[in-house]
Amino acid sequence: MENQNFRVILFTFLSFASLTLVSLFSESIARFWPQVVNIDILSDIRSARARTMPDSSASHLASGDSVAVAPSDTSNFHFAQYLQPGQIVNFRDRDPNPSLLGTMGKLAALRRGEKVKLRIAWFGDSLIEGDLITQTLRELLQNDFGGRYGVGFVPFRSVTAGFRTSATATSRGSWREVSFRDAKAGAPLFFSGHLFYSGGGDFELRDNTVKDSSQVVQKWLLCGRSTSPVQVAVNGRMQYIDAPGRFNRILLDSSAGNRIRVRVPAGSLPLYGVSSEPEYGVVVDNFSFRGISGFELAKLDDELLDDISRSGQYDLVVIQYGVNVMFRSRDTNYDYYFRGMSPVVRRLRERMPDSEFLLVSCSDRAFRYGTEWKTAIGLDSLLQVQARIAYDNRITFFNLYQSMGGNGTIVRWAEDEPRLAAKDYIHASPRGASLLGRHLFDAFMKDYTKLTPEKPRR
Repeated sequence: MENQNFRVILFTFLSFASLTLVSLFSESIARFWPQVVNIDILSDIRSARARTMPDSSASHLASGDSVAVAPSDTSNFHFAQYLQPGQIVNFRDRDPNPSLLGTMGKLAALRRGEKVKLRIAWFGDSLIEGDLITQTLRELLQNDFGGRYGVGFVPFRSVTAGFRTSATATSRGSWREVSFRDAKAGAPLFFSGHLFYSGGGDFELRDNTVKDSSQVVQKWLLCGRSTSPVQVAVNGRMQYIDAPGRFNRILLDSSAGNRIRVRVPAGSLPLYGVSSEPEYGVVVDNFSFRGISGFELAKLDDELLDDISRSGQYDLVVIQYGVNVMFRSRDTNYDYYFRGMSPVVRRLRERMPDSEFLLVSCSDRAFRYGTEWKTAIGLDSLLQVQARIAYDNRITFFNLYQSMGGNGTIVRWAEDEPRLAAKDYIHASPRGASLLGRHLFDAFMKDYTKLTPEKPRR
């Protein structure tokens, strides 16, 4: 009996110690395994204590370079602008200039007929995979500003290749993939969160966005470093390429036509994908990676980011995450997300000082509470945290949740006909995603009209 009691005591002690360690280090663990965040064996005690303590955080206001706005505080006028739907917010007061001044300047140059490119990198999770949302924004911007088309970046392999409509991509032969999921420190991952090594594989791309068969389309190979020239076959013709940088853009073909075939011999060249784009105009690159929170962007290599910045690759970087952070229906505290994601945004800004940044908030998502599906009770808290990330890092913000209709929207979208969302009450349908893309386009146009009173052509 004494031995049995000892085992019970030992088991209890070890269990308590293990949970305490996980609780103490949950913020660090959350950067890579968000499913274990917010573990706190003393949460009930803390909650009870909090109910007896006055809320002093409401008096904290932003000052200097660092935000001091607590998640529950919207009393600061500049910060509270994040609640506004349908517009890109810069958190400044009475500024007549566009929030994205450089981006809108490039659009104005295109409207004047200048031969420039506006490049947009769009980071996101499964809400944008298959080019959803971004394909609508891209098409509307290309329609309005130059009338020249191109799908932009397409990876060599993708889980969305079978249902993406803006591009048809086929890979054959041997390919090895490294991604956010399994990358080791120093791996030259691209913005897509992937890199590929060819074992002599073939890749064929058809750009379905190009409407005019006479339009010249540039096809670029995006890859990492090679210490020696690499021979590749482009549409059946052999050519040598040099790839001296951590990041390289190599023009493979510039001609009318929306197709390209590439064969890369077996070797150690890190490969990312092909970009199909107009000679000038708007280029929107979709970098979707399902199931992630944005913390994974910390794995991007400093040297690669520096090379991308020096190449002038992107005028605007858009960051759109959030739904994968809300995986428990009762969570309402997302401070850990601020502590993890704010340094990621700060580092991207520091490494890409010539790029503008836009943080797009989480969209609506719902859980079942009792017998009904309702908007997540913690969504308002997450939105405030995302706004704090943008505010603290001095970047712009777009409230997608409010712009799509706010509380209860995803439930209506999933249950109405025609259906605008899936029955998981998270993902928009293609029709719903198109509507979200138009909301973003309209916000871009509102910002553009601050630069010029000219009304955009539809």
